[in-house]
Amino acid sequence: MASALIILTDGFEEIEAFAPIDLLRRANIQVLVAGLGKLQIKSSHGVQIVCDEIFDVTKHVNFDAIILPGGPGTANLAESSDVLQAVKNYFADGKLCCAICAAPKVFFKAQILKNRKFTCFPSVEKEISGAHYLDDVVIQDENIITSKAAGTAVDFSFVIIENLLDEDEAEAVLDKIYY
Repeated sequence: MASALIILTDGFEEIEAFAPIDLLRRANIQVLVAGLGKLQIKSSHGVQIVCDEIFDVTKHVNFDAIILPGGPGTANLAESSDVLQAVKNYFADGKLCCAICAAPKVFFKAQILKNRKFTCFPSVEKEISGAHYLDDVVIQDENIITSKAAGTAVDFSFVIIENLLDEDEAEAVLDKIYY
């Protein structure tokens, strides 16, 4: 069974986290929601979520993908040496590294975006150097998947599902939600 780890921290953007969690689970992909430093995490708009467990980099090396939502909390992800190390490990192992909105800044800080194509929230690209910004909804460059913003979260999730399973499975999930 395909699996994904999504890391949440205070200030995460709701749609960018909940769309992948929901849609990947609808595709029967095992999704573990891990809170950075604690179980109860508060979103950028005050939504409280209780995560499946507290993020611990050493316990999560067997997932097929790592997913980082954006929002103001992205700074917390970028400041965590454990998150940065996890991103580096997933990338080095050829596993999917997925970030949306401002979260590609974490990939930049983890030094996996060098000479790669990416997209992100407009204006965030100015904080990322040495990579090739493309103004598109979702960009995949080998095992790195990036997406623009909350409004692209379903498309972002589709590409993740397509990579973890296949296009038919991804289409079936979208058909069920009338997308």
